[in-house]
Amino acid sequence: MKGIRKRILIGCMSIVVLLFFSGMVSLYELNHMSKDIQSILDGSRKGIATSEGILTSLRENDKAVVSYAIAKELTAIPSINESLTLIRERIADARSKSNQLVYVSFDSLSMTIDRMEENVQRLLRSRVVDAEILGDTLQLKVVSFNGAQWYRKNYAPLYDEATLRVLDVMTNEHNALTPQAERLSNNAYRAVTPVFISLLIMILILLVFYFFIMFYIGRPIININKALDDTIRYKVPFIVKGECRDEVLGIKEKLESLFKNPRIMK
Repeated sequence: MKGIRKRILIGCMSIVVLLFFSGMVSLYELNHMSKDIQSILDGSRKGIATSEGILTSLRENDKAVVSYAIAKELTAIPSINESLTLIRERIADARSKSNQLVYVSFDSLSMTIDRMEENVQRLLRSRVVDAEILGDTLQLKVVSFNGAQWYRKNYAPLYDEATLRVLDVMTNEHNALTPQAERLSNNAYRAVTPVFISLLIMILILLVFYFFIMFYIGRPIININKALDDTIRYKVPFIVKGECRDEVLGIKEKLESLFKNPRIMK
């Protein structure tokens, strides 16, 4: 394959290869961006679910402590222990799946839970609530216990602190996702850049094509047409002004041969 067809084919194939390459690069970057988005969403959902689970267990423990210390219900003791155990399990599970940057927040939360459990277990061991429920007057004379006052002084501040610690954990987990969000922004730019560069290159190739077609085809055909018109109308020799190449040059030479030797048509 020679001449104009070869040049046009090379130009078209260059555009196709460029589009294919830029499309593959963009798909690759978009795939990475999709993974980053999914990772951020999963991390956010995981953090919210973890915080909700711990807060739910804290509320259950608070209800059980209120039922025991204030409402004087012995049946709340198993719920107190179960909720404390569940809180620790959820904290340990969440800590094992979290980023190292969040470990400090989990340590602070665990320390607060330890203090809560220490106060509750001290109350359970004292059995002053049991004595009041069972009517043990001997022990009641030794220890005067006010459940509401104990709750406000010993348990409520730690419960509020634990709730704030859980919120700190949630905040720090979201902050730990910031590098992924920044990487997502970079991936977005990288995904768009190849397409933008490809568009610029294609515009450049199209401009080159325009000048190529005008130089190799457009102008020579215009000159050949003008020379034919002058030859037919004014009976002047067929002379094409300007340079012709490849297939257009072949057309010009054949027309010159035709006009020089009219017998060819007979």
